[in-house]
Parts: sequence; C-alpha cells; structure tokens
Amino acid sequence: MLLQDWAKEDPTPPYYQYPPSLKPHPFMGLGKFVAGRIHQMRAAKSYLAAHPSWSDEDPNLTCPRCEIEPEMFQHAILSCPARARERGLLLKDVSSLGQDDNI
Repeated sequence: MLLQDWAKEDPTPPYYQYPPSLKPHPFMGLGKFVAGRIHQMRAAKSYLAAHPSWSDEDPNLTCPRCEIEPEMFQHAILSCPARARERGLLLKDVSSLGQDDNI
C-alpha cells in the first residue's frame, strides 16, 4: 500500500527511470558519500558533464577524464577507461545499471 500511495501522491518524474521500491538498493551498503553520488547520478542531478546545470547554457558534455564520449551515468559507472581502477575497487561485480540490477 505504501508504494501505491507514493506513486499516486508523489509520482516519479519522467526523466527518472527507477521505480520506487521498499527494498534497499545494494549500493546503499557503500559509504554515505558514494551512495549519495549514485543517487544523484541516477536522478540526472549530479556533477557529471552530461547533467548540465541550469546556469550553463552551452555545456560541454564530453567526459573530462577520458574525453571519449558524453559523461552519462552509464559511461561514468561502467565504461569510462579513466575510472577503471575505482570501478575495480568499488563495483567489481556491477555490469549493468538496469532498475533490477545491483546499482
């Protein structure tokens, strides 16, 4: 009933692709700072280049670390070559960012 009330009273914004859940996400076991950053990236409201600020009218969306492709959530977490070391330390078992996946 709680999920139904949430969906009715405060629906998920169209840009947010992850539905509400009563089950904690596995990344919540990470530190507070890292888990908070992942929540921000999932909501497209983070420091990533492809999440432009309202004050930047002409943003450069290219990843500043690898300069290969736009710095989207998927790129930053799963494929950025410049983040391979951190990915190996923190997210070695993560291979997908789907709503039912580990992140």
